[in-house]
Amino acid sequence: MDAHNRRTFLKCAGAAAVGAGLSERIAAEETHADPGGKGTRELRVRIETPAGPLVSRTFAILKDRIEQRCPVRVTEADTGAQLLLTMDDRLSPDAFRIDVTDEAVRVSGGSPRGLLYGVGKFLRTSQYGERFECSAWRGTSVPQGSLRGMYFATHFHNWYHQASAPEISRYMEDLALWGVNAVMVIFPMINLQDWDDPQAEPAMAMVRLYARTAKDLGLQFATGVGNTMFIGAPKAIRATPLPDPTHRRGNSGHPICPSNPDGHAYLMDNTRRLFERLSDIGLDILVHWPYDEGGCACEKCMPWGSNGYLKLSRDLTELGRSYFPNLKAVMSTWMFDTPPEGEWQGLSDALARENGWLDYILADAHEDYPRYPLDVGVPGKLPLLNFPEISMWGNWPWGGFGAHPLPGRFQRLWDQVKQAVQGGFPYSEGIYEDMNKAVVAQFYWDRERSARSTLEEYIGYEFGAGVTEDVLAVIDILENSASCSQRKQPVDAEAVRRASQLAEAVDTRLPAWARQNWRWEILRLRAVLDRGRFAGDGLETPEAEAAMVRLIEIYHCQMETDDPYHHRVRPPLKRAVSRKGEC
Repeated sequence: MDAHNRRTFLKCAGAAAVGAGLSERIAAEETHADPGGKGTRELRVRIETPAGPLVSRTFAILKDRIEQRCPVRVTEADTGAQLLLTMDDRLSPDAFRIDVTDEAVRVSGGSPRGLLYGVGKFLRTSQYGERFECSAWRGTSVPQGSLRGMYFATHFHNWYHQASAPEISRYMEDLALWGVNAVMVIFPMINLQDWDDPQAEPAMAMVRLYARTAKDLGLQFATGVGNTMFIGAPKAIRATPLPDPTHRRGNSGHPICPSNPDGHAYLMDNTRRLFERLSDIGLDILVHWPYDEGGCACEKCMPWGSNGYLKLSRDLTELGRSYFPNLKAVMSTWMFDTPPEGEWQGLSDALARENGWLDYILADAHEDYPRYPLDVGVPGKLPLLNFPEISMWGNWPWGGFGAHPLPGRFQRLWDQVKQAVQGGFPYSEGIYEDMNKAVVAQFYWDRERSARSTLEEYIGYEFGAGVTEDVLAVIDILENSASCSQRKQPVDAEAVRRASQLAEAVDTRLPAWARQNWRWEILRLRAVLDRGRFAGDGLETPEAEAAMVRLIEIYHCQMETDDPYHHRVRPPLKRAVSRKGEC
């Protein structure tokens, strides 16, 4: 994550426990029971559980997604139901079961959130055409990961920063259907002068919007804190800059020295004000972050990861629990011992003495997973999380050429840690890596599920029947092109042409709802732009320019911007204007 001082990023802003035992997921069992015959034009649903906001929301999501995909009416009915939605307290809270009773398919959840996850599976495994065919999947599914999060980087005027409240709500619904149970958004003090900055209230409004939307879906809300504070922080309490000989940690923002008594008071006071502004909505998870935005190299704080950072994290957690008694604390170890400073061992020694205030250790790096927690053990013997970077690798500008699926990369990285981690928070810069989100979310749900299996389900649900193998072939070529580009190796021009031809052929076979789906559009446009970049006449042809203009529309990018970092997330259209920073 490369988060520099992005002062202007807000200019347009306004707008549980791990399931007992291993997953009991059963492969879909064939059944002759078809409540809709060979499909139905009306799906009658009976809700066999006390009404509540999330149950009502779940039915509304079910109705919307089905009616969007085929000419079928979804109605709530007391008699003649073909689908039952119910609760079963014998299931763990996030678990679900899909089975048949009498002539109806039944989706049961261990809680309203479990029911939402079950409806997600039902939707993804049903068939959509002129008639609707209920899912043939049967079984019980229990998540293996306790914390299945997503981190939305709400900056640079990217999609998360610019999208409307209804768009954000719908997208978070879609992620919840894949089993996500937590969303993380931070309050960007790094961009603000102080609490009186004119953009402070819009920034807080955005954080509160994400928090409220998460809560309405039964998801946990997380935010991050550390020692990076406002631009206007007094010079006398500023941190000593970190040595960064490997250029991997970063020195972003305006960090404060927590070993300075005045600095510590400043950190506590501003974090307290943040908690106060979230107290009416609630905060479930507090994530502490060591580097990129944060750190101090003074004698009293070093080594930072096992000294100044550790002490500050404990103090901020205790403060948070005075507002939110059930608050969970996650300590990130991102870029520990880069270069070696004894941080991992120091943290292990400290948490061996006292770890009761901490719930999770989060670890990850720019490439392969850190070896210390895998080879030596997790500090404090706490549950371990990961932080996969699903947005930026092999991709500049981030999302600038459309969809960015990397299933092979994330399968390889997951195989390193799947027996060790209990979930994580993928780092997301936008919607263009939606496939990566689904893949990682399902890793967290079922550690043995393959990326390919998830993508097969994703493609069938989002693009329709009969195109899975061709779309997978396109994805394989796009990932290989991105990998070669990242490593500065030659890209296979013939393969790129084949991907474009396959995408155009698939486009003619899609139902209208799928062809108009932004998920398909960004994949098709990626194939168009890769052909121009690696096997054609570049990015200034009418076809390439039209593709980038359409991506700009989908992402809500600005054709003219004062944001010096917007170019990182905007397609590189030559006529787009950046009045500050790079074009």
